[in-house]
Amino acid sequence: MIETKLLVGRYLQFTPGASQHLPAGAHVPAFKNINCPPLTIQQSTRHNPGAAYNPFRNVGGQRESAVVGGTNANKVHRNFKWLPWCAGDIAETTLDRDVLTGPMSGCTLLYYRRGGVLKAGHIGTVTVTAALPATINTNVKAVWNNFANANPGDVLGGFNPVGATVPGHPPAQPGDVGGQTWGLITTNGLFYAINVWVQNAPPNTYRIAGVHPVQSMTLPQLQNL
Repeated sequence: MIETKLLVGRYLQFTPGASQHLPAGAHVPAFKNINCPPLTIQQSTRHNPGAAYNPFRNVGGQRESAVVGGTNANKVHRNFKWLPWCAGDIAETTLDRDVLTGPMSGCTLLYYRRGGVLKAGHIGTVTVTAALPATINTNVKAVWNNFANANPGDVLGGFNPVGATVPGHPPAQPGDVGGQTWGLITTNGLFYAINVWVQNAPPNTYRIAGVHPVQSMTLPQLQNL
C-alpha cells in the first residue's frame, strides 16, 4: 500500500536499518528473523520552499516526507517496515505490513509462508571477491532451494528488483549523488522496484526516481535459484 505514497519526485528523509556483514569464521547460512521496528511516512511538506520572503513558498515545488518510528492507525497506507539484508543468510520478517528492503544489487526477494506465518525475505548474496568466495552465494541459495522444493505450496512469489526487465534510474538531477534501488513487498503480494537518488544534503534524504511493478518469478525458478 505504501507505493501510493512513494511518488516520483518526492523526497524522503529516512535512515534505513543497517545491513549486516558476513560474520567472521565459518558460517552456516540459515533463515534469520530480523526485528524490524514499525515505521510510518509522515504528511509531506514542501521541499526547499525558499526563504520567508518568498510569497510562493507554500505552493508548487516538490514534496518531502519524514519517515518516523511508529504506526499511523488512521492511515495504514503510510505504514511499513525496513528489512535489512544479512550477507550469507536469508533475512526475514513477518509480513504484517508492507516491507521495504535494500539497497539491492542482485539479491532475490521472497514472499512465502514459514511455520504457518506469512514472511518477506531477502536472500543475502554477496559480490564475489578473493575474500568472499562464490560458495557463500551457493550455500545460502541452497538453504532457500531446499525449503522451496520441500514446501512448494508455501512459496508465494519472489523477484529481483534490479533484474533485466526493470527500468534503470533516470538521469541524475542537481543534488543527486548516488543511485540505489529498493525492493517493496506489499501485504497483498505485490512487488515493486523503487529507484531512488541519494541526496547531497540534507543527510539521509532520498529522491524517488522510479516506482516499477515487477512480476513474480515462476515456482520452478524460485526452486532453483
